[in-house]
Amino acid sequence: MGYVDLYRAQTLLAQRKLDGLLVLSPENFEYFSGVSGFPVTMWRRAGPASALFAATGEVAFVVPETIEEAVRRANPTAPIFSHPLWIETIDIRQTAADGIEASVAQATAGRKHERSETYDPILVDAALQNAFGLLGLAGKRVGVDLEFAPAADMEHLHTLFPTTEFVNSSPLIRELRLIKTPVEIDLLRRGVRLTEHGITAAVAGIDEQTLAHDLRSRFSEACFAEARRQRELGFRQARTGVHLGPALWAATDPVRPARRGDLVQFDSFVEINGYKTDMGRTFTFGPATDAQRRVQDALLAGFRAGLAVLQPGQRFCDVFFAIHKAVRAAGFPSYARGHVGHSIGSDVDGEEWPWISATEERVLKPGMVLAFEVPYYINGIGGFQNEDDILITESGHESFNTLPLELVQVGG
Repeated sequence: MGYVDLYRAQTLLAQRKLDGLLVLSPENFEYFSGVSGFPVTMWRRAGPASALFAATGEVAFVVPETIEEAVRRANPTAPIFSHPLWIETIDIRQTAADGIEASVAQATAGRKHERSETYDPILVDAALQNAFGLLGLAGKRVGVDLEFAPAADMEHLHTLFPTTEFVNSSPLIRELRLIKTPVEIDLLRRGVRLTEHGITAAVAGIDEQTLAHDLRSRFSEACFAEARRQRELGFRQARTGVHLGPALWAATDPVRPARRGDLVQFDSFVEINGYKTDMGRTFTFGPATDAQRRVQDALLAGFRAGLAVLQPGQRFCDVFFAIHKAVRAAGFPSYARGHVGHSIGSDVDGEEWPWISATEERVLKPGMVLAFEVPYYINGIGGFQNEDDILITESGHESFNTLPLELVQVGG
């Protein structure tokens, strides 16, 4: 049943006096079903890949026919309402005819021989109505992830279910996703191992002909190769940002090769089954300068101070203030970040609410997985990124990372 903790979902629905939850975004659909809604999710519209969860614990799915079998395998007891896409798809496994032509004719007998250009909204509406009817949610109070749902689609849903009260439940879903299940934790832990492999491979062999583009390419290629070697079948993508040298952001020169004394900064992620890591490290091409070492020492003082507070029962803002106090005391009194980390998971780019910020008074709880970071960007010296992916445990925390945080010299 996907990655969701259905008991927690029921508890959160009861607290908000909701009868059900309509899950519409591609990320939340996969969270509930355990299956990507692709290809119909390419258009990010509400309905063609959706989950309907009742406060009683029942769940039903509306899916394109291309993923019906996968959703059924992942959710063997759930009712599934499927609809056709533009893709010509037939099933001849149960036909008894001789020859491919006869088998196709038998499998498609009585079928309308035309398809919509993408998906048929009328058939999607019918599937949604069937799901609402089966779970008894028509005319009830139903949550919906309004932070995703296009306005035009919500207007249509109100027309389709005129007596149903739709309530914005994006905060509920965020709360639900904040505490990770063991399966989610395992996906992120495996993703960090791949991410670190990619970073290590990318900096190996750096020389004075290496461009930032080369480092980004090497990272992705190494992650793909290692995922293939490990048979990591859920691997989807690997990307990294790279700052090479003293110039940052728009001031960078994309054709400037590495020079000795450069900082080499990575901010990277790997995606496995929709779950994205977010970690970073900083290297020096050749020996570090005194200025680079002083900055990194201050940042690591902040990292260690924040790590000491990263415990269950502490507030997010307590971690934020501990980091800033330590970095400022180490020689950089103007250091000021908007946040020093965030939850991670399967959101669009991996960065999920809440943020480790000055205003977030939420308490850390076991099962949270956070990207914990103390970066600094100094145009004229370069970018520093110190970022681990960390699980909050019953007794403290566990970092998924193994690469050292200190400035490591690469390239001889």
